[in-house]
Amino acid sequence: MRTTVVVFFAALALAGCRSAPAAGLQVGDEAPGFSLPAVGGAQVALSDYTGVSPVLLFFHMAVG
Repeated sequence: MRTTVVVFFAALALAGCRSAPAAGLQVGDEAPGFSLPAVGGAQVALSDYTGVSPVLLFFHMAVG
């Protein structure tokens, strides 16, 4: 389960970097509902984590 959560939020972070911001959303607004495939192929939805305080870590590894 821990790996699924990490992969889920990593995919969320990467998806957010490549897409345009949703119109009408402001800082502090609730995130719109979405789902992404987990490593095992099951769908993981944002709503699966209602009431849970997730921790999201960002890091960059320099290559070269």
